[in-house]
Amino acid sequence: MTAIDAPYDLAVIGGGPAGVATVLAARALQPQWRLLWCRGPETVGRAFLPAYGGSSLVHRLNVPVERMGLDAEAPVDFFDWLRREHPGREVVPGQFVSRRWFGEYLEARLAGVDASSRFGAVDALRKDGDLWRIDLGQDGFDGHGASAPRARRVALCLGMPAGLPMPNAPRHWVSDSWAWWRALPAQGVPLRDNHTVLVVGSGLTAVDMVLGLRERGFRGPIRAVSPGGRWSQAHAPAAPLTPDVREALDEALDEASTARDLLGVLRHFASRHPWRAVIDALRADTNARWAALAPDEQRRVLRHAFGAWNRHRHRMAPDVRAALEADAALSLEPGRIRVDADGRIVKRDRFGETVLDVALALDCRGPGFRAALAGDSLLARLVRDGVLEAHPLGTGVRSPADPSLAVVGAARFGERFETSAVPELRQQAVEALRFFGSVTRAICGVIPA
Repeated sequence: MTAIDAPYDLAVIGGGPAGVATVLAARALQPQWRLLWCRGPETVGRAFLPAYGGSSLVHRLNVPVERMGLDAEAPVDFFDWLRREHPGREVVPGQFVSRRWFGEYLEARLAGVDASSRFGAVDALRKDGDLWRIDLGQDGFDGHGASAPRARRVALCLGMPAGLPMPNAPRHWVSDSWAWWRALPAQGVPLRDNHTVLVVGSGLTAVDMVLGLRERGFRGPIRAVSPGGRWSQAHAPAAPLTPDVREALDEALDEASTARDLLGVLRHFASRHPWRAVIDALRADTNARWAALAPDEQRRVLRHAFGAWNRHRHRMAPDVRAALEADAALSLEPGRIRVDADGRIVKRDRFGETVLDVALALDCRGPGFRAALAGDSLLARLVRDGVLEAHPLGTGVRSPADPSLAVVGAARFGERFETSAVPELRQQAVEALRFFGSVTRAICGVIPA
């Protein structure tokens, strides 16, 4: 067996921030391991997800710069890197910087990292004795031979699940807004100011599309439609809860066993204290609180409170929110969008149904957690193949029983509630590598520390 054909010690599947965090953790904790990184399609993998590429500076992170470092041992690493490598940008703590700068940081962190990168989709993952066989699409080979690579351990870092496509969508419906944005010419957009643009959704991608259209010079009407009809809240200073209030909050939450009880506690405390401080106080315990709920109660949270939680938990930069509110040609309306059998875009709200006449419709409904295991995604195929077990909520998967396989990030939604933000990604990456290492030592007859 040649060195090229020898199995890798670890394969990381996924090219986004979760994959980057896992590659960095592997190099820090297991520097002797031979590492394979399957980064996904080249057009996406080289940009570390579309949201972190491009030339626009108006597409901004919704988390302060000092909290976006991917190194678990140095969580302010992104801020330090910007101050060191780009002093002219004059970044200060609390600033919400460009997503493009975060993509540059990811690229810089990986410069010189000893890992074999492969681009291309992973078609399947199969156990072959004690090894994992990674079947790559035909564009996933790089001259290293025709055989599928094999690895002793695999970390799945698959990122946010895509939503289901809209049936009967007309030609002017854009299912992948970021792909559409990347394909635009360097200047302008193919729209006239008497055109109307429909943005389906009101989350962070919808905000980015609105800001990007305005930056490119489009001044026509933009109608954003989402079930809640509200933008995310803005960040604002909020003093942490005092120790006695925090203790009272914890005690009340300990007594909450249903979704109704839990929401009642949060509303009670948010009516008497700054709501941002109340939400922030839950961050460290959110996953434990979530796990303590029965599955039916978890479903009730997702059905009745998930949208409101996201609007308050995932806030945007204050000046971004102000720009949206100041845009007289931008409207945000409650309702649901569907496409009828004739390809007409229909808005349904409490007043009935209305056919919308728009020049462009951008689908920004966000990640499809409720459809994560539908369709032909790699995650769905791995569940159908028996490699992974679906979580009862259907939003993601359980932690694998096989000790040579780990799941990092958004695919764990359901088992965990907070699982896609940078602090969770860097911590999960470290946990996976330490677990892999402890299993290896135990197999070798060494008692792990």
